[in-house]
Amino acid sequence: MPRSFAITTSVPSVPLNGSGQGEFTFTVSNALGRPVRARAVIEPEGQLQRGWVMISGEAERELALDGTQNYAVKVSTPPGVPEGTYSFRLVVVDVANPDEEFAIGPSVAFQVQRPAAPPRKRFPIWIPLSAVAVLLLGIVTTALLLRGDDSGAGGSGATPTVSLSFDGQRSYVDLGQPRALDFTGNVTIEAWIRPSTTGGFHDILAHGYTLQPFGELYLRIFAGTYQVGSWNGVDHGVSARMPSEDAGQWVHLAGVYDGTHWRLYRNGEEVASRPDPVGVVSVNAPWAIGARGGGTERFFHGDIAEVRLWSVARTPAQLREDMRRAPREDTEGLVGSWPLSEGRGAIAGDRSRSQAHGVLRGADWSTP
Repeated sequence: MPRSFAITTSVPSVPLNGSGQGEFTFTVSNALGRPVRARAVIEPEGQLQRGWVMISGEAERELALDGTQNYAVKVSTPPGVPEGTYSFRLVVVDVANPDEEFAIGPSVAFQVQRPAAPPRKRFPIWIPLSAVAVLLLGIVTTALLLRGDDSGAGGSGATPTVSLSFDGQRSYVDLGQPRALDFTGNVTIEAWIRPSTTGGFHDILAHGYTLQPFGELYLRIFAGTYQVGSWNGVDHGVSARMPSEDAGQWVHLAGVYDGTHWRLYRNGEEVASRPDPVGVVSVNAPWAIGARGGGTERFFHGDIAEVRLWSVARTPAQLREDMRRAPREDTEGLVGSWPLSEGRGAIAGDRSRSQAHGVLRGADWSTP
């Protein structure tokens, strides 16, 4: 295929300031031999999250015959991002013919470094006795409360006794591309998870993602945050910081789009919400539990059980009621229900009417 666009950069890296922000420019030249309307999108590599890197100005632009456009890119990393090198590319497509006429630019990287610790101040040698008393009182009160709380991991109730264990490197459940799971609009995704690793991408349930056309739906962990959302070239979703005590413990996680907001629930309680006009987008790709659709990357590390997919927005009361018990297969809006409780074999059965059974790809059964 002849070259469609030439994408060049002046330097291979983006310098960041003390706030984790920086700017960079790609130059895109039209090599099609005719005027074209082109669309540019940032494609993350490795553990980079899309929301950290954004194109300034319009992503779609007119390119004259042999014309060029400069695409300014802004990098803005959120607080708490792990140290390391992150990279991305610019992908440019012909809006009229994206499957045949496109180009992928060179990889550009930036370095995230931990800020230098401020000088330590001398701590006063005296300690108020009243503070000690308050601390002891808090410990005793907490112990008494916990003694009377038999609600399971994270205070969320009964936890799974059989689940699937994922190694974070290659294992996942291949759900294929069932027609019954192809819907747009409102959604609820929920699962019991016991994460072993919190850094990087770790998909719990994912549809896609694809670049031509752009599309993805996910419930996942990324860089110490819980996330739910969709992507159609622009991120739509919400995230919440993952409590440190969740690592190695059973947690019920649910993500909902209700027509106006993306919402995240941890153990039945809402922990984040964000208004957004877009819910589930059309995605022409496979589904997977424990990895991106079709596998290959974003593998989950830990245990997963009771994965459910709904084509409706479940209310907080419904989430709390059903997180401890299996819903009926004819419950309104239930399009996928994978208990992951078989305990043996290579099939993860779907107990919804969709019968979208999954095939284990390296995942192992985990029992007490």
